Amino acid sequence: MVRYGRPVAVLIVEIEPASPRQLDRVAQLVGAIVRRETRETDRIARMGPGRFHVLLPETHESEAMALGERIQRACAEVAATAETGGATVRTAAAGPIAGQTLVEALRVAEARLAA
Repeated sequence: MVRYGRPVAVLIVEIEPASPRQLDRVAQLVGAIVRRETRETDRIARMGPGRFHVLLPETHESEAMALGERIQRACAEVAATAETGGATVRTAAAGPIAGQTLVEALRVAEARLAA
């Protein structure tokens, strides 16, 4: 769906560390990947020790899902070459449907992440 006549989506990037001691280091690596894969117009926020939210203006839900897959692949490549302690990175995306707000889209993405 569109907001103000324009598409928009949200993306959640969640880090599940094998060891809590390595969470900050892994989050730095993942954050760098998220910044590299997103556009200048996208807004990234670290919402907790192991979680990023990304606001994606001018982006349809399917495009946000594709971005999430690219981030996961890039993180898997880093995991093969860097000391990440076996952390797992998961993503989920959603875009508001007719009559929904971004908050509701974020709830949908949360539910998808939990599934």
